[in-house]
Amino acid sequence: MLDILIALRNIFRNRTRTLLTMLSIVVGSIAIIIVNGFINYSMWGLRESMIRNGIGHFQFYQKGYLEREEDISLEFMITNYKKLTREIYENMGVSFVAPEISFNGVISSGEKSTIIIGKGGLSEEEQRLNSFGEIVEGSFYNDDEFAVLIGEGVAKKIKAKLGDTLTLMAPMRGGGLNAIDVTVKGIIRMTIEEYNSTIVLAPLFLAQNLLNVEGVDRLIVMLKDTEKTKEVEKISIDFARNKNLEFKSWKDLAIFFFQVRDMYNTMFLILFIIIIGVIIFSIANTMTMNVFERISEIGTIRALGAKRRHIIRQFVLESLFIGIIGGAFGLILGYLIAEIINLSGGIYIPPPPGNAKGYYSMVKPEFYKVLLCYAGFVVTCIIASIFPARKAAKMEIVEAIRG
Repeated sequence: MLDILIALRNIFRNRTRTLLTMLSIVVGSIAIIIVNGFINYSMWGLRESMIRNGIGHFQFYQKGYLEREEDISLEFMITNYKKLTREIYENMGVSFVAPEISFNGVISSGEKSTIIIGKGGLSEEEQRLNSFGEIVEGSFYNDDEFAVLIGEGVAKKIKAKLGDTLTLMAPMRGGGLNAIDVTVKGIIRMTIEEYNSTIVLAPLFLAQNLLNVEGVDRLIVMLKDTEKTKEVEKISIDFARNKNLEFKSWKDLAIFFFQVRDMYNTMFLILFIIIIGVIIFSIANTMTMNVFERISEIGTIRALGAKRRHIIRQFVLESLFIGIIGGAFGLILGYLIAEIINLSGGIYIPPPPGNAKGYYSMVKPEFYKVLLCYAGFVVTCIIASIFPARKAAKMEIVEAIRG
């Protein structure tokens, strides 16, 4: 306890130097909190936008679908999808299940045409499945209509407007090309630009007629909470095995998410290393100056019988308290600044590469990561003080007293 009290007294003997050293830790802590909060919120937003832009949390396919050749993809259809949908609702406690059929084709306004990626599904489920999309004109189709919802990029390519009659063409099962006239019921803006420029959403019955099939090629499952993915995944895998289905999680489908996450993690690690380096030099400099200012004091203490380890412990404790106090203030100020940013509406981020629109990013730090960084700063302070402390402890008593 006496060592602690002496260490606390010593760190404020030169207040200016100590405060400047603490300031480096405070600024570093604030930077870590803001950057971590930005990354955490951005990754949450990217994850949810990918899940709610059509892929869902899980997808079930007919056995053999995932090894298919593109030209025979319509041979692997889930024909008993209505029964399977009921069983999924009964066994998994999901939010909803969206039976869907995907197809490649062409949509034409008469004067202009463009290649599209089509999705046929039930109106209510598709609205919820694409909840991150924004309908800029019109409304969603009804299940019994010969109407479609087209991406904003598709509308621009073929100069289509609300209410226009378009021709939707796609290859049928068994060969041949089929065409159906459809009405533009709505125009939707998706968050991913490439998706926005190719997507066409159609009623399930219309897509089945267009492709000359009876079933669907996938059942898309949406959970109430993404955090429950792991606990439901095992049930889903067993269900797929028992029903002779193939299964994929959003983690298997959203490869881009993990690429971005790895990039952000690398950036965060580089920032952490830079801050650690600044703290090491600040602490080492402060402790070295303290040693030179207290050479006579160190000699006197040693002459009175203090061991070398006592001198080392004294300087390490001083550095430890600088790290603890500076880091604590950094945490408080960091979370306060994060809350101010959130209350002000967040930080506007222009459209990232490949995205159709910008967004406002909140700052939501992960407490356990922030706590680990705080612990890392404190440990760094201890390590940085060891060399100056050992130097002080190795002084000869007579020379120290003279100094």
